[in-house]
Amino acid sequence: MIKNIKPYSIVTFLIIFSIFLIMIYTDSFPNIRSSMTDKLYGGKSPLDNIIIISIDDESINKIGRWPWDREVFADLFSKTKDAKVIGIDISFFEESDNDEKLTDILSSANNFVLAAELNNNKLYKPIFNVDYGYVNLRTDGDGITRSLELLNEPLPFSFLIYKKGWNQDVIFNEDKYFINFIGKPYSFNQIQAYKVLEDDYDFKDKLVLIGATAPDLHDNFFVPTSEGIPMPGVEIHANILQNLILDNFVQKQSKEILILIVLISGIFGFFILSKLKIYYFIFIALSLVILYAFISIFLFSKHNYLQDLIYFPLSIIFFTGAGIGINYIQEKKQKKFISDAFSKYINKDLLKEILDMKTELKLGGEKRTITIFFSDIRNFTSLSEKLSPEDLVSLINNYLTTMTRIILKNKGTVDKFIGDAVMAFWNAPLKEENHAELACKTAIEQVKALNEFDFSIGIGIHTGEAIVGNIGSEDRFNYTVMGDTINLCSRLEGLTKQYGVKIIISESTHKIIKEKFICRKLDVVKVKGKKVPVVIYELCIDKNEKFNLQFEKALELYLKSSFKQSLKEFESALKIKQDDNSCNVFIDRCKYFNKNSPGKNWDGAFEFK
Repeated sequence: MIKNIKPYSIVTFLIIFSIFLIMIYTDSFPNIRSSMTDKLYGGKSPLDNIIIISIDDESINKIGRWPWDREVFADLFSKTKDAKVIGIDISFFEESDNDEKLTDILSSANNFVLAAELNNNKLYKPIFNVDYGYVNLRTDGDGITRSLELLNEPLPFSFLIYKKGWNQDVIFNEDKYFINFIGKPYSFNQIQAYKVLEDDYDFKDKLVLIGATAPDLHDNFFVPTSEGIPMPGVEIHANILQNLILDNFVQKQSKEILILIVLISGIFGFFILSKLKIYYFIFIALSLVILYAFISIFLFSKHNYLQDLIYFPLSIIFFTGAGIGINYIQEKKQKKFISDAFSKYINKDLLKEILDMKTELKLGGEKRTITIFFSDIRNFTSLSEKLSPEDLVSLINNYLTTMTRIILKNKGTVDKFIGDAVMAFWNAPLKEENHAELACKTAIEQVKALNEFDFSIGIGIHTGEAIVGNIGSEDRFNYTVMGDTINLCSRLEGLTKQYGVKIIISESTHKIIKEKFICRKLDVVKVKGKKVPVVIYELCIDKNEKFNLQFEKALELYLKSSFKQSLKEFESALKIKQDDNSCNVFIDRCKYFNKNSPGKNWDGAFEFK
């Protein structure tokens, strides 16, 4: 598919790729990208040997107002001293009057880790001579905590707990660690502080973290798994500790890998995907994005590898879109040349289909349901006698131009002009679902457009099957329609003169459009050359519901051979609309049939000879 690549195509590709390079290296859209990948976190189980002793609202209510007396902490810590390591995420930066007991407890064992804090490049250390690590957490621009930065001295709080209780020889080489959160807040095993003071718990070989979980103590952060609920800081340290034990920190996709993915997807989208049909492009593009998402989920769940979820679909969209744009410009130049040459000879819609065709034009047709349209100027002969040839030609040209524009605006195809008559059809060459509706809309608009002309027209519309295609000789042919459907439509147009109406449609058209247009059942007729009766309707220009109901009531009596009653009803209808010629037609028929019965086998159809 990659052939005849123009220089400006290469330039366009390189410009777009350069924009992506800039966005990747400047870390554009960090919040959006992070929020997309946040949905991958969770779904894991906490380790049984990590326990959080929570300083929650209930513990504060039972033990007393915060901050607690140092002796309370001494009692709490003495209850946990058998643990492998006790990490205390509580600030002890100032001395108090009763620190002796707490000092004895902390100095009696080597398994305590206290909290330190970094503030404006200054380290605030605990007052007790115990190992400590900083508890500061890194919050991204969108207010979400996802990572931890490693400084030279001291170690982070959870890292020191891991080193003391799990691996004393470990060396931490990374500058930044991305936390792999196991689940929603409060997923770890937690014991309320007051319960630890009241009962005896076995903390042997456990890693115990003690910290605030009460919301009013404001030691909580939003994390990828929050879903609107902040996670206590002590639980974030528990997550980090589990990541250290399982060695499953999140590994983020490198910029180099991301650039390679953008390059490959860009080449595929710009030079290949953009050449396909729109439905193929949409299907393949969606499939690739979905496949990429599933691969990302698999890599994260099985290997803790976090792929960027934004740049791949963006590259597919932008590179393919640019490719489509380039293709469009190239094809537009080619089609414009042909269009300029032939637009004066054939219908623009037909020309468009010819330009879109990939195969050679040839003779032949197909059966298709279409809507046919015939129109004719009333009393054209007398009109032509009043005008000079020049004025007549000018009038007809202006009229046909106006009528043609309305047909083409409503997606119709003008088949031919037969003197002052116009033949058009819908649903070919381009398929149009609402072809009957568009034909009726066209008829109404044409009648209304006649205000600028000093004459009226009659229109016939019929929907049915016909042969559509290129008809003629090998050397010269026309795109046209053939079949009995066309003949019937022509007869309908002729009947408008008999009934004095502007537009007559067939029953097949009426069934399709009856909910959208006002119609009046006009008669049941047998047109010339037809033996099967045809129900015809007037497509009404103006709304006159009272007249229509009265007329159809009279017509039903007429079709049942109740000519005397029908006569009275038609006369009543004529009083409502005095200029309706169709009422006069039926009044004359009723009078005739009252004297000359059509017979018992009459089917209600009037035969026009």
